[in-house]
Amino acid sequence: MRKNIENNLMTFIIEKDLIAPNVKKMKEVLNDALNEVDEIDEVVIDMDGIENIDSVGVSFVVSLYKNISNEGLEFRIVNASSDIVQLFKLMRLDEFFIIEE
Repeated sequence: MRKNIENNLMTFIIEKDLIAPNVKKMKEVLNDALNEVDEIDEVVIDMDGIENIDSVGVSFVVSLYKNISNEGLEFRIVNASSDIVQLFKLMRLDEFFIIEE
């Protein structure tokens, strides 16, 4: 996973599938990155490299959204595959945050 900070926007580019074996390390990296930066308004998760997501991955995204929104920050998913977008819409997650293909 890579991160990019530009202006008040922090982008995380996820390069591995959001499945149980990968989520623990991603969670640590994201939390560390969020704790070291104070002056951001929005967090973007770039899912361009993701082909698969399981229930642990979905839980991770929901938890991340909750933590970020509790801090008063905007949260957005970008470059998600059409299958992932459909899954998130089926779960009505698009009612909480922006999801872009």
